[in-house]
Amino acid sequence: MTRRLLHFLFHSIRGRVIASVIVLHAVLMGLVVFDTIQRQQDFMQRQISSEGQGLAHSLAVNAEPWLLNGDISAMDEMVDGLKSLPQLQLALILDVDGKVRASTDDSLFNLLLDDEHSRWLLIDGKQQWHDNVVDSIAPIQVDGATIGHARVMLNTSGVRAELAAVARNGAIYAIVAIVLGALFAWGVVHTVTQRLARLSAAADAIAAGDLSVSLPQHEGRDEVARLTHDFNEMARALESDREQRKRFEALLFEEKERALVTLQSIGDAVITTDITGHVEFLNPIAERLTGWTTDEARGRPLIEVFHIVNEMTRIEVENPVDKALRLNGVVGLANHTLLIRRDGEEFAIEDSAAPIRDRDGKVIGVVLVFHDVTESRQMAEEIAYQASHDALTGLVNRREFEQRLNHLISNATTEQRQHALLYIDLDQFKVVNDTCGHSAGDELLRQLTLIMQDKIRGSDMLARLGGDEFGVLLENCPLDKAQHVAENLIELVKGFRFVWSDKAFVVGASIGIVAITEHSRDWASLLGNADTACYLAKEKGRNRLQVYHVEDAELAKRYSEMHWVGRINKAFEEDRFLLYHQAIVPTSRRTDELPHFEMLVRMIDEDGQLVTPSVFIPAAERYNLMGALDRWVVSNALNWVVAHKDTPMICAINLSGHSIGDEGFLRFLIDQIKGTGVQPHNLCFEITETAAIANLDKAVHFIRELKLRGCRFALDDFGAGLSSFAYLKNLPVDYLKIDGSFVKDIDRNETSYAMVEAINKIGHTMKIKTIAEFVETPIIMEKLAAIGVDFAQGFGISEPMPLGDLLEAA
Repeated sequence: MTRRLLHFLFHSIRGRVIASVIVLHAVLMGLVVFDTIQRQQDFMQRQISSEGQGLAHSLAVNAEPWLLNGDISAMDEMVDGLKSLPQLQLALILDVDGKVRASTDDSLFNLLLDDEHSRWLLIDGKQQWHDNVVDSIAPIQVDGATIGHARVMLNTSGVRAELAAVARNGAIYAIVAIVLGALFAWGVVHTVTQRLARLSAAADAIAAGDLSVSLPQHEGRDEVARLTHDFNEMARALESDREQRKRFEALLFEEKERALVTLQSIGDAVITTDITGHVEFLNPIAERLTGWTTDEARGRPLIEVFHIVNEMTRIEVENPVDKALRLNGVVGLANHTLLIRRDGEEFAIEDSAAPIRDRDGKVIGVVLVFHDVTESRQMAEEIAYQASHDALTGLVNRREFEQRLNHLISNATTEQRQHALLYIDLDQFKVVNDTCGHSAGDELLRQLTLIMQDKIRGSDMLARLGGDEFGVLLENCPLDKAQHVAENLIELVKGFRFVWSDKAFVVGASIGIVAITEHSRDWASLLGNADTACYLAKEKGRNRLQVYHVEDAELAKRYSEMHWVGRINKAFEEDRFLLYHQAIVPTSRRTDELPHFEMLVRMIDEDGQLVTPSVFIPAAERYNLMGALDRWVVSNALNWVVAHKDTPMICAINLSGHSIGDEGFLRFLIDQIKGTGVQPHNLCFEITETAAIANLDKAVHFIRELKLRGCRFALDDFGAGLSSFAYLKNLPVDYLKIDGSFVKDIDRNETSYAMVEAINKIGHTMKIKTIAEFVETPIIMEKLAAIGVDFAQGFGISEPMPLGDLLEAA
C-alpha cells in the first residue's frame, strides 16, 4: 500500500499535482495561522503589560501621602482594593529601602525582598516577565525625590490559555482547507490526466513503430486539446520523415562510398580516430606507412599504430590527436619527426591533425593526414649541407665559421675560457692557378684540405673562408699552444709537393693568430684582426705566423690605407676605371629575348696593367669605397645605355651591399635614371644573396622602389647563403643567378645537378627566370638546357670584354 502511494505521488502527474496542492495549502495555511497567533499573542501581551504598568503607576500616585505619613492602614486598604482584579497575583508598596509597607499578601509585611527579580526591578525600574507573571513597578516621588515604589504582579495564565485555543482552531481550519484543496485538485487533474493517458498510449505505439496512430480531436482550446492536435500533426510528420530518411540514408550511403573511394585514392595517408583517440579507419597509404591494416588497427590507441619519434633525440613525440583535442583546433607535427612502421622501417613525415565535428559543432573524433617526406627531407638536408659547407673542399663555409666563432666568443665571456682563431692565406697559390688553370687550383685546395684536417683536433673547426683563405677555430686552446699548431700547419704546407701535369709546385702559408678571450668584442672584429695579422705575416716574408697585437694592427691599418685607399682614389682622379661586359645568353634558341649582358668594372694600375675586381674590390669594401665605385659604375653605364637607346638591350649592373643599405644612394640612382632619360626596363640591377639577406628590410625597400619605376632585379650568387629559400619569397626579383659553385661541375656531380635543378624549379614556380653562372663547357650548356635554365653566363660562352667592343657590335 505504501509503495503504491509513493509511486502515485512521485511517478504520476496526478499524484504530483495533488501533492503540490496539498503542500501549497499546508504552507499557506500554516503561514496564515502562524501570523494570526503571533498577532493575537502580541496584542494580549501588550494589553496585559499596559494594564500592569497602569495599575503600578496609579498605586504609586495614590500611595504618596500615606507612605510619606507612614499610615500603614491606609496603604493596606489601597492594596486590598486591588484584590478584586481577576489577574492580580500580588500588589506591594515598598519604602525607599525596598521593605514591604503594604501587600495583598500579609506575610510579606515589613520584609526586605532580596530575590533576583526584585533586585533587578528596583535597579532597572522596568517591567519584567517571569514565572507566568508580568511584574511592573513605578516610583513613588515627592518633589522629584523617590520615597518608595509601587509594584504590581499580574498572572498571564489566562492569556496563554486563550492563545492555545486560537492555535487549535487555526490548525483545524488549515486541515479542512488542505483536504478541500486536495479534493478539488484531484477532480481537476483526473479530467486532464485521462486525456494525457491516451496521449501516452499513442506515444508508446509510435515508439513501437506504429506511425498510423491517431487521437480523437477534442473541442476546446486548452493545452491538452492543442497538444492532441499537435501530436496528430507530429505523427503525420514522422511518417513523412521516415520516408524522407530512407531516401537520405540511400544518398548518405552513396556519399560515404564516394568518400571512401576518395580516401582510398588520394596520395596522403589518412587516419581517423574517435574522441578517445582510438583508431577507426586507415586508408591504403596509411596502411602502407604504418604497417597496420584497418581491421588490425581498429579500436587500438593511436600511439600503438602511429609511433612517432624525434629524428634527432629519438624521444617520442606528443600524440597529434591528443594535441588537436586539447587545443580544439588544427595542429601540425614538429620538425624532424620520424614514423616508425610496424616492422621497424622509418619514414620522415609531415602531418596535421584536426577535430571532426558534427552538424552542431561538437567534436566527435579527429582526422590525421600525413605524407612521406623522406626524399624531400634528404634533399633539404643536402641543401642545408651545401649552404653551410664549401662545395669544393667539403669544409664548412665562411657563414658557418662565423656562427661557430660567435659561439666561442660567448663561451669565452660566460665561462672565462680561452680559444684561438687562425687565419690562413696560401702563398704562391696564384702561380698554380695562372700556370695550370682553375682545375689545378681546385685540386690543390682539396689536397691541402685533407692534410690540414688531419693535423687539428676533432673538436676544432677548419673552414674555407674564400679563395685560398682558410680559418681554424681552436677550442679551449691558449695562445702558446695555438702558435704551436700554426707552426705545424706552416711546416705541413711548406713540405707539401703538388704535382699537376708533370709539374711540381711548392706553396706556403701565412697565418694570423688572434686569441678569443672574455675581452673579445665580436666575430667581425676578430676576423678583421686575424686578417690584419695574416697580412703582416705576408709583409714580413710569408711562410710565417703573426700573433695579433694592437700595435701591429695599427701599423697594418696605416699601411693598408696608404696602399689601397691611395691607389683607388688615385685611380678615380686619373680616370683609370674601365667598364667591361659579359654576355648572358639563352640556353635555347629564342627570338623573344632582348640582348642581355652584365657590366663589369676593371681598374688600370700605375703600370698600365689590368687589376681584376678580386684584388681591389675587397679593399674597397673594407674601407668604405664601394659607394663611390658604385656611383661611378652607375653614372657611366647609364650614359652608355642612353647613348644607344635605339639598341634593344638589358644592361645588368652590380651593386654592393653598402649601396643597398644607403638611402642616399637610392635617391642618387633615381635621380640618375630621371636625369639621363634612360628607359628603366633596359636596366637590371644585380645584388648578391648575402647582401640582400644581411639587411633584408632595406633590400626589399630598395628593390620595390626601383621596380615601381620599371627596373629589373637579379639575385646574384643564389644558393651560396644558408637561408636562400627562406628569404627568396620576400625578395621581388626577376632573375636568379645560380651560384657558379653548383654549375661548374653539374656534368660530373649528381648533387650539383640536383641542386641546380631544384633552384631552377623553385625559381620558375615563383615566376622568376634563372641564369647559370660559371658555364665553362658546351656539355654544361646542354645540361642546363635539359634542366630548363633560362640563361647562361661564363667563360665557356664569352669572356669579359671591354665595353668598346660592345659599342662596335652595337
